[in-house]
Amino acid sequence: MYCTKVTELARLIACHECAAIYRRTAIVPNATANCQRCDAMLYRHIPDSLNRSLALYITALILWVIANLFPFLGMKVGGIYQENFLFAGGWALYQNGMGELGLVVFLTSIVFPLVTILGMIYLLLPARLGIAPPQAGRVFQLVKALEPWNLISVFMLGTLIAIVKLQELATVVPGLSLVALSMLLVVYAMARSQFDSETLWQRIEKIKALDTSVTSIRSDDKILHCHLCDGLQTTGHSCNRCGAAIHHRIEGSIEQTWALLFSAVLMLIPANLYPVMTFKKLGKGAPDTILSGIIYLIEGGLWGLGLIVLFASIIVPIAKLLSLSFLLYSVQKNSNWKPKDRALLYRVTEVVGSWSMVDVFLVGLLSGLVSLGLLANVTPGIGASFFGAAVILTMLAAHQFDPRLIWDRSHHNSAVAL
Repeated sequence: MYCTKVTELARLIACHECAAIYRRTAIVPNATANCQRCDAMLYRHIPDSLNRSLALYITALILWVIANLFPFLGMKVGGIYQENFLFAGGWALYQNGMGELGLVVFLTSIVFPLVTILGMIYLLLPARLGIAPPQAGRVFQLVKALEPWNLISVFMLGTLIAIVKLQELATVVPGLSLVALSMLLVVYAMARSQFDSETLWQRIEKIKALDTSVTSIRSDDKILHCHLCDGLQTTGHSCNRCGAAIHHRIEGSIEQTWALLFSAVLMLIPANLYPVMTFKKLGKGAPDTILSGIIYLIEGGLWGLGLIVLFASIIVPIAKLLSLSFLLYSVQKNSNWKPKDRALLYRVTEVVGSWSMVDVFLVGLLSGLVSLGLLANVTPGIGASFFGAAVILTMLAAHQFDPRLIWDRSHHNSAVAL
């Protein structure tokens, strides 16, 4: 992207999705500034961002501790009472020979949220006290890399479906951990919404007494945009702010995205052919594939949950594969067809992709909770591993695709709106 006149680089912001450049202007509190070209959000005005987000992240840490120390779900049937903890789902998958899937469940529902919360507190607390946190850039990179893989919301949907499926078998007793995790989901979302990275980095630069009004740029300068901290610069291979690798465009984006999509298709075939779990009651039961599980919910009168699982486990993965394939094809053909609509399609595709993990969490939850010998038992199937791999591959594909290519290869490529 190129700028048409000399200006101060520190006062500019680049759009993540189309690379258009804007001058930062003052907006009213709680308002947002959106890109005129692709309608993506550029920045927000969050009053007292550091204090608000710090308080919420500390609250989230307390809730995370409670959620992991106390029982998550209990089940009463006859004279038997069984309860489990939050980590039980991943552990049950490991015990059934599916350690790789158990690790995914453990990381995305427990470890990554903790690391993200601790990382944000590490950045915000010293900045609030007037201290520049050591290695702030590396910690910020880690937090940003893990945020898309914090799947607490998807885990909670899987918990809801598990509770409904178990109603006919036993009385399900919610534990203190479930309450804390529900509150954590809300508080964590609020903490993210109240955090403004620009405010944090301006505070750190002020503490370090760095010159932030540096660098005037001319018409022949190419501007490099850091997608993590929104810093802009004209030279170098790493961000001057956070140290992340920066580039004009993601190298090999098209080829790597195609490879990931093709691999996901290969994983989806056995994922839908092989059973994802076997639910036995009084010694009777048959293996369930994804489709047969959906049919079971609908035939049992649970239309709402059946449609949710259908949407998350079948429609979303297929739609994501088709959407990304269409975007890649249009970019390769230098298509000029409605770039704003294609940018919106990418935005939606990236957001909904993680919800397909609900089936994986459901299998882990049921395997960890239902282990009552001859009375009832749930065993995970190999189809769950293939399905988990397919979901992860499609998420990686969405992250690897560079949406700026939509605008680079269309005729709507004016990148400056100062």
